[in-house]
Amino acid sequence: MRRPFFAFATALAVAALSLTATEAEGRQDVATVAVMDFNAFMMGEGGASVNLGKAISSMLVTEFSGREGMRIVERRQLMDLIREQDLSLSGRVDDDFAIEVGKMLGVQYVLLGQAMSIVDNLRIDIRAVDVETSEVIAVMKKTDATIQLLNVVVELADEFSEALSLTPPSSRAEVEEVPVAATIALSRALTYEDDGQIEQAIEQYEAVIAIHPTHRDAQRALERLRGAT
Repeated sequence: MRRPFFAFATALAVAALSLTATEAEGRQDVATVAVMDFNAFMMGEGGASVNLGKAISSMLVTEFSGREGMRIVERRQLMDLIREQDLSLSGRVDDDFAIEVGKMLGVQYVLLGQAMSIVDNLRIDIRAVDVETSEVIAVMKKTDATIQLLNVVVELADEFSEALSLTPPSSRAEVEEVPVAATIALSRALTYEDDGQIEQAIEQYEAVIAIHPTHRDAQRALERLRGAT
């Protein structure tokens, strides 16, 4: 069971982590967004499985971070809040839980969903929820080969941006295929980092780079973790 949220602790968390919408000249307020870890798994031909949800969440945050018109909560901030408030992430992340976290973060929208990869066949279902009204403002579904995960993430980010009437990026680097082994290593690295096993996390992020040298999420993570040591 989740323990009660004490007002003082909640106020501290919101003050530290909330992203307040700001108004830019000649345009609407900047949308503030949090991406929950997905309920997801990947199963290979040998039957071994890995938590794919963390990788998808991380990749979406990275993709959104480079876009104008929105502010995105970094995954590390989200996980820090969940730990500080002693929230349980066991089981499926539902709308009520996501909205509760979104309110504590002070964001306008939360993204959550499910994903599954079985023998290189990928399916992702996402819904975007308005934190204030609890309304589902967008539902996005994609299927593709797992090696096309980054391309799927970019397409999903485009669809969500369109739902918010945001201007799409004027230019972007060519979307590359991400080897499945790199996605598996990224998922393991995120799990280690969430558990506070930083040395093991760095080893796995380095494994991602060894497989796919331009992987943005692994690059960002290594810069962050090496800077903190």
